[in-house]
Amino acid sequence: MHEQLTVPLSPAQRLLAWVDEVAPGMVFGPRFVCLGGYRLAGPLDVPALRDALDRLVVRHEALRTVLVPDAPGPRVAPPAPVPLVEVAPDRLIDTIVAGSYPPGSVPLLWAFLARHDATDATLVLVAQHAAADPWSMRILIADLLRSYADRLGERDDDPVQAPPDRVPVPRGLTDEQRIRLADHWRQALTDVPGLPLGADEPGGPPRTSEIRFPVAVADQRLRAAARALRTSPFVLLLSGFVGALGAVTGATDLTVPVLTYGRSRSDWDTVGLFMNALPVRVDASGDPAPGETLRRVHRAFATAFTREMPLADLVSSLPEAARYFAPGGPVSAQFEVIQVPPIPAVGPLAYRPVRLPAGLPLGGPVIPVNGLVAWLEQDADGGYTGTMRYRADLFSRHTIEHLVSCYADRLDRLVRS
Repeated sequence: MHEQLTVPLSPAQRLLAWVDEVAPGMVFGPRFVCLGGYRLAGPLDVPALRDALDRLVVRHEALRTVLVPDAPGPRVAPPAPVPLVEVAPDRLIDTIVAGSYPPGSVPLLWAFLARHDATDATLVLVAQHAAADPWSMRILIADLLRSYADRLGERDDDPVQAPPDRVPVPRGLTDEQRIRLADHWRQALTDVPGLPLGADEPGGPPRTSEIRFPVAVADQRLRAAARALRTSPFVLLLSGFVGALGAVTGATDLTVPVLTYGRSRSDWDTVGLFMNALPVRVDASGDPAPGETLRRVHRAFATAFTREMPLADLVSSLPEAARYFAPGGPVSAQFEVIQVPPIPAVGPLAYRPVRLPAGLPLGGPVIPVNGLVAWLEQDADGGYTGTMRYRADLFSRHTIEHLVSCYADRLDRLVRS
């Protein structure tokens, strides 16, 4: 027997509620989703796949947790079957884009299957973003493959071999912690300048565009360079981005909101939206060389990271932060490296991620984009693919392409150093 329960709002859910206030319609809509594409090799038993999908909803409460307006907290509903749509391969993307994914519908998960032949198929999972992030999508496909294997083997009614994944209890700050951290961020976010646009302002109504690009630095080489430079691979990637921003825009005082997942080790196997934004303010004056930029970014990121607080608390405590992140705030450039857990091979189906086409009218950022957001995803071969989604009324495509080129050059110089 599954009862409907009301649970407290998590920090990420409180952030979504704030975004919905300042940018109505941006979140909680039928297009605010997270997607994962997977190529499956091996004989496919569709009834077993349907059963495995349904078991995901039983295990992961986030897939049946609905945010109810004006309610004391989210509502956890009983499990329901996952819609699985079978479609021809050449209609897969169009069918997904044409779909609607209402945030009040349980489960908050939809599946699309395209069969290429008897042993080759593409599976796309679509989840409401309030219920899942990219890390969660890898958890879901791993659990799905385990459940599918156990279903075929008829070994156990509970294929995941793990306790149910409950909606996490929010870990809040004490009043003393909130006051101390707010004092730091009040100073850090005072008089934050926006990115200078110069003559590069196409104008017109707000609109976004997107460009995808390869990052020609393998993860193994990146890690070796980070060890040699006594920093982290993430800080290396961020330093190249900060250096490129300074070179292209001429900015000498850069604040880059770094998007983080906000997960502790206890959350690594939990499906849900875990995210935060960490403003990293860097002194870019004096046209610093890449090595000096790295040192400045390393210090700035360490300072911000050790004083991290949930963005929901930050914007509710500080008018400076609310103005900065709300629509119409200073023109800024967000940065993210999408990190996902490794997935071991399980059962009769071989699996590899599939990158979906750029520019789909689905998904979208969790916080408003007042300029551009750049994110990197690791490829199966160890490299990275980058995407920049930018306000086309603020930046020309030529400028974004120049920024991409400059980023590649700065990152290469850092790694070679």
